[in-house]
Amino acid sequence: MDVLQQIRDKGLKVTPARLTIINELAGSHMAYSHSELETLFSKMDRVTLYRILKDFEDAGLVHKIVDVQGVTRYALCKHSCPDEHHADEHVHFNCNSCHKMFCLEKVHVPELKMPGGFKVMGLQTLIYGLCKNCNAA
Repeated sequence: MDVLQQIRDKGLKVTPARLTIINELAGSHMAYSHSELETLFSKMDRVTLYRILKDFEDAGLVHKIVDVQGVTRYALCKHSCPDEHHADEHVHFNCNSCHKMFCLEKVHVPELKMPGGFKVMGLQTLIYGLCKNCNAA
């Protein structure tokens, strides 16, 4: 996955801050909260981080999901999502103990039959419990 090209393909300027964020998200199977990313990149201004995440979401590079505690988390879209419509629909797992959120790309959301007149624009499935590390402890 060429992250430079992904940023360029979405019409965004490649900056060191954007590269730092997208490389972290690309190297992980987790969804990070703004505060977790802020801790990881303590030298980055929090407003800059917020703007980058918003730009990435608008461009279809990242998707966001709200965890069981109401915290918004961000993860890299593993598939090319069209702008403002995220087709990267997979299950997210939120650990009740360590509070980490994992993207389970290989666990897909079953297809739903919607009543007439309804148009699905996205779908989020959140499962919670104990992750394999916390369950083993």
